[in-house]
Amino acid sequence: MDIVWIIILVPLIYFATVILISTIQAMMTRGKGKRVAKETFKETFWHFFFELLNPFNWI
Repeated sequence: MDIVWIIILVPLIYFATVILISTIQAMMTRGKGKRVAKETFKETFWHFFFELLNPFNWI
């Protein structure tokens, strides 16, 4: 049962970390405008999210 919790918790922790990093970066660019901040959040989020799907990063 412990392995099931690990399988569930690792993606959740990674997902929360990606959202946190994206939010911080968007807040740093908020002075340039709300639209720029949203675009920065999207770009950062998808960049880190797809890094999770890259099997070479799992090693």
